Amino acid sequence: MTPDEGTAVLFSGATLAGYALSGIVSLLLPAAAFLWLRYYRAARIYPVIAGIIVYFVAVQMSNLFGNIIGFSASFAQRSVLAAELVCYFEECGRWLAMRWPVTDIRDTRSAICYGIGHAGLECWIRGAQQLHIYHLGQQVNRGGIEQFFGSRTPEQIDLFTQQMQIYADHSLFLSLLTVLNSLTNFGFHIALSLLICRKIQETNGQKRWLLCAVLLHTALNGSVWLASFSGSEILKLCIGILCGICVIIFVNRMIGISDCFDEIRYRMAPEETA
Repeated sequence: MTPDEGTAVLFSGATLAGYALSGIVSLLLPAAAFLWLRYYRAARIYPVIAGIIVYFVAVQMSNLFGNIIGFSASFAQRSVLAAELVCYFEECGRWLAMRWPVTDIRDTRSAICYGIGHAGLECWIRGAQQLHIYHLGQQVNRGGIEQFFGSRTPEQIDLFTQQMQIYADHSLFLSLLTVLNSLTNFGFHIALSLLICRKIQETNGQKRWLLCAVLLHTALNGSVWLASFSGSEILKLCIGILCGICVIIFVNRMIGISDCFDEIRYRMAPEETA
């Protein structure tokens, strides 16, 4: 494809609104959760920082080991391998952070704050990506896609145009599903943080609950990966949402998530709301 042939790409207003909505929600969600805890005098910044650090290190380690183990594989295969390895690094990091005395994550509020940091960085990354696509869409609508061609080769132009067309075909409904997926993913990480924290305290650090968290995380990532073979973004998002909800329900049965939040709301409530 040459720059003059078949390069017309246009983002609809609904598509741009969807990217803006999903980006803003992803950026504001962690802050809203932290402010909710702060209102009940349960917010702690140190566990949030620990969650951010563990998530960042886990992603870097999974990418590193994915490239080492799959050095002869394609980029797509290495990405899949890294996505599965991240389950082990994230959950092992979560368990170590809650076992390590330095982090002092020993109660419900600290576990929730850790989950906010862990899930929050993931939300911020995805939110920034959504807003970046929104900005690209605005630029394309104003000046055309040709402004991005520059010194790209015909092959690179073809690939870039295809990717931009995929972005432009992203409907508002898909963006709404993306928002719901972000909410369930956020709740998923809060639930696993509470699970590990509670079980460490109740069982004196038995590692079987670490294995449980790893399996739950692997089941979520693996289900989404399998759904991707359908070629349907709607199915992929729906599977991710459904699996995230199932994990939250399972953890709720194990430890009573509602009781954890009641502990925050009623035992740590401000005097004026008590």
